[in-house]
Amino acid sequence: MQMKIDRPIFIVGAPRSGTNIFYRTFARHPDLAWISNITKKVPSSLWLTRLIMLFRDDHRPTEANNVWQKFTRGDDEALGHEDVGQEARNYLRRVLQNNLHIFCKPRFINKCPGNSVRIDFLKEIFPDALFIHILRDGRAAAYSIMRSRLGHSGAYWSVKPPGWRELLKVPLVDACALQWKMTVAAVLKSAQKLPPEQYMEVRYEEFVARPAEIFMQVGTRCGLVWQNELLNEITVGIDNRNYKWQSEMDASDRQTLNSLLGHFLDELGY
Repeated sequence: MQMKIDRPIFIVGAPRSGTNIFYRTFARHPDLAWISNITKKVPSSLWLTRLIMLFRDDHRPTEANNVWQKFTRGDDEALGHEDVGQEARNYLRRVLQNNLHIFCKPRFINKCPGNSVRIDFLKEIFPDALFIHILRDGRAAAYSIMRSRLGHSGAYWSVKPPGWRELLKVPLVDACALQWKMTVAAVLKSAQKLPPEQYMEVRYEEFVARPAEIFMQVGTRCGLVWQNELLNEITVGIDNRNYKWQSEMDASDRQTLNSLLGHFLDELGY
C-alpha cells in the first residue's frame, strides 16, 4: 500500500547556516520520517532497503544528495518546474513513500542545501510542500564555508548555484561570501512565488537563542505538536557560533565580507 505524502517539509538555506543542527534536532519529532544513511543507498527500492536493514540498523538523518541531484543535467545544481518529467515525479514520490512506509510515520522531512536552488522543482512534484528557510548572518556562514573548504584542500564545496564557476576565479574569502549570497538570493526568489503558508523563514540567531520556542513555532506552522518534555530535552546545548568570524578572521578578510555583503545584509535586516 502506498503511503500518502502529506505536506513534506524541506529545510533549505545556504551551507553552514545552521540547517544541519536544525534538521537533525527537528527530525526527532515522533511524527517525522526522513531519508537515513541506510535508506539513501537504494532509495527507490523498498524491498532492497528492507534487505539491507536485516544487516544494518544505523539510521541517522542525511541530506541524501544522491536523491535530490539525480535529475540535474547542467553544470550547476539548479532545477525548475520545467525540469519535472514523469520519471522525476515518480522517482521522488516513491522515495518519500518508501521512507514513510519504513519508519511508519505520517510526515516527511529533509534538509539539503542544494535544494535551495531546486525549490520550484520540488513544489511542482509536491504541491503542498512546506519550505523552511534557515537564514544566518552571511559573514558567519561565509567564514564557516571557508573553513570547510580549507578542510577539503580549498576545493569548491556544497551548493552549485547558476554561475558558480565564476567563484573559482576569485579569492577564497570572496568566493565563500558570494556563494552564500547567490544561494540565499535563489531561495528568496523562489519564495516570492510560494503561498505564504508554504514558506517560513527562521533566523539562525533567533533559533540558537530560543530553540524550544522556535521549534514550537515551526511545529505549529507545519501542523506538528511537540511534547514539552521532549522539546526541552533535544534543545539542550544549542548555542550561537556567530562570533567566530569576528574573533578568528583577520581585519582585511572581515572588511572583504562587509564590503561584499553589507548592502545585501542590510536588505535582510542584519
